[in-house]
Amino acid sequence: MPTYFETVARPVITADFDYFRLPREKWELLLVRLRQMGVNTLSLSLPWGFHEGEPGAVDLTGASDSRRDVVGLLRLSTALDFACLLKLGPYLEAGVLGQGLPLWLLRQTDDLEGALPQVVTGWFRALSEALTGQQWPAGPIIALEITAESGQTQPLSPQLSEVKWRIWLRKHYDGIEALNAAYGTAYRTVNEVKFPENWATAATPVEKDAALFLEAVQNEAQSSYHQILLDHGWQVPIYASTAESAPPWQNFTLTQPTDLTALSQAPETASLNLHQPIEADPDPADIGRGPVWAGNAPIRADGSPRPTFWQVRQKLWRQTLPELRLAGQTLIVPFPGGTVITRSSDAAVKIDAPPAAKAELYRLGFTGELSDDETLKLSRGKVSGLYQAETAAGPTDLLLILDNPMAALTDFPLSYLRCLLAAQAQTLARAAELAAALGESLSSAPAEPEQAAASPRRPSSATLERARQGLSEADAALRKAMASIGALESGFATMLGKESGQPVTTPPAITSAIFEGAARDVLLEVGAACAKIAPVLQDAAATLQRTLAAPSGFTVEQYRQDYAAALAAARAAREPLLEVIALLRLEIAAERLPLLAWRVHQQVQELAESLRWGVLGG
Repeated sequence: MPTYFETVARPVITADFDYFRLPREKWELLLVRLRQMGVNTLSLSLPWGFHEGEPGAVDLTGASDSRRDVVGLLRLSTALDFACLLKLGPYLEAGVLGQGLPLWLLRQTDDLEGALPQVVTGWFRALSEALTGQQWPAGPIIALEITAESGQTQPLSPQLSEVKWRIWLRKHYDGIEALNAAYGTAYRTVNEVKFPENWATAATPVEKDAALFLEAVQNEAQSSYHQILLDHGWQVPIYASTAESAPPWQNFTLTQPTDLTALSQAPETASLNLHQPIEADPDPADIGRGPVWAGNAPIRADGSPRPTFWQVRQKLWRQTLPELRLAGQTLIVPFPGGTVITRSSDAAVKIDAPPAAKAELYRLGFTGELSDDETLKLSRGKVSGLYQAETAAGPTDLLLILDNPMAALTDFPLSYLRCLLAAQAQTLARAAELAAALGESLSSAPAEPEQAAASPRRPSSATLERARQGLSEADAALRKAMASIGALESGFATMLGKESGQPVTTPPAITSAIFEGAARDVLLEVGAACAKIAPVLQDAAATLQRTLAAPSGFTVEQYRQDYAAALAAARAAREPLLEVIALLRLEIAAERLPLLAWRVHQQVQELAESLRWGVLGG
C-alpha cells in the first residue's frame, strides 16, 4: 500500500508539539496557533519515562494526568486535520529528563544497553495496543521514528566495552594475526584488546574499529526495535532518526535567528521540520530539564504571537498556498469567490479585488471572532485604506473579502475557519464530559438498576466510617505540614505523583459518600453545579459539530452564529465554575473540607481553564 508521503499532494510542514510540556487545557488553543502559522503535520515525541513512571504502569489516556492523554491528542489532531509523526524513542532529546528514559530504569541498572531490549518491548507493546488503530489511512499517524542511540556521550557498560566488543573483533578478523597486522600490534589474544577511550576521534585503526562496532550495535538495536513494532501491527513507515531512508526533511529551530533566516530561503517545494515553535513557561518539573523551554519561540505560552510568528507564517503559507502573492509585507491569497489579506503590522494598503456588487469585507481576530471591517473600503475593484494589525479587540489574524457573503465558503477560508470551529467544538465536548463525570461522582443519586447490578457491592457503613477516620487523620497530618492555602497546590501535586520521579498512578476517585455533614453538602453542591452545565456545553458542541459536518460547508453568517453560541455557552458554564472554585478554596482554607477535596478543586479548575483557553481564547 502506498504511504502517506507517496499520496499526499501538499508539502509536509511538520512542527514539534510537546504536549507533555503544555497544560492540557491549552492544547486546542496552541494547535490552532500552529494551524494559523501554516503547519499541517505534528511531530509528537513520546517520552517513555513520562508515560511509564513505574515498571508496567503505562498511561496513554490521561488517567493519572491529563497531559498524558496521547489517545485523546490523536483524536484531537484528526478533528483539526493534522497528520502526525510519532517519535517513540526509547531515547529522546528535546530537553527532557533522562533523555526520555524512565528514571526507575536508570536507577536500577548499570548495564543499560543490556536491559533496554527487554523493557523497550513492554513500552512498544503498550504503545501499539493503544495507538495502532489510529495509523494512516484510518487515523492521523503517518509514520514512526525510533532513536536507539543516546545523543549524549556516556560511559559504556562492561558488557558492551569488554564482552561484546571482543566478540565483534573475533567476527571481524580472521584470527589474532590479521588483527595485529591491521593494528601494528603484537597481541597474543583478542582478550588483550581494550576498548579505546577516545574512540569518537576514529584516528587510529582500533578507534575506527570501535566506531564501527558501536554503529553495528546501534543498527542491531534499530533493527530489533523496528521488528518489535512490525510484530505489533504497525504498517506505516518506521524510520530510524539517523537513517538515510527517512523523509528528506529540512530542519529548522525557530528560536535560532540563523535558522529563521535559513528558513526564509528554503525551496518552496521542500518538506520542513520545525523545532521549538511553542514556548513552555514554566517547563514542568516532572519532564523538563530546565525552568523554561523555547523561551523566544514564535508562539508564546499563552498563545499570543511573537513577531517571528509572522515571519514563519509568511514562509509556510507560501509553501502550502501556491496561489499566494506577496505585495511588500502583505500576503494576498486569492480564492474562488474572494481574497484573503494578512500582514504583521499596520500599513496603508491598496490592492486589486473583484468588483462584485455584493462584496463584503470582514476582520478575523486571532481569537476567531469574525466582524465587519470598517477601516478598509471596497470601491471600483480596489481595496484601500489602513490595515490594522491590532485593534481594541486584539490582534488581527486576517481580512476576508467575499464576493457573495450569502454563499457557502469554499477553499482556503472554509478549511481555515473549519479548524477554528472544530477546536471550539472539541473543547466544549471534552468540557461537557468532564462536567458530567464530576456531577455523577459527586451526586447523591443512587445508581440505575442495571448499573447497580453490574457495579461492585456498596461499602458498608463500617467501611465508610474507617475511610472517614483515615481521611481525618491524613488531613490533620497534611495540614500540619502546610502553612497556608498557597502551599496546597504544590503539596497536592506531590500527593498525585506529579513531581519528578513519582510513579504514574491513577488518583483515587472522590465521591461525596466518603464525606459527611457540611463537607458532604459542599461537594453535593459542586456536583450539582457541574451536572447542570454539562448539557449546556454538550448542546453547544453538538451545534458546532452539525455545522462542521454539513457537506455543503457553511456561510460566514453561520460561522459567526456558531462562534457566538460557543462563547455564550462557555461563559454561561464558566461563571458557576469560578464560584465553585472560590467556594472550595474557602472551605478548604477554613478546614471545613479535608485537603483531599483539593483533587476536586483541581478538576473543576481544569474544566474552567479549558473553556477559557479553548473557547474564549484566554
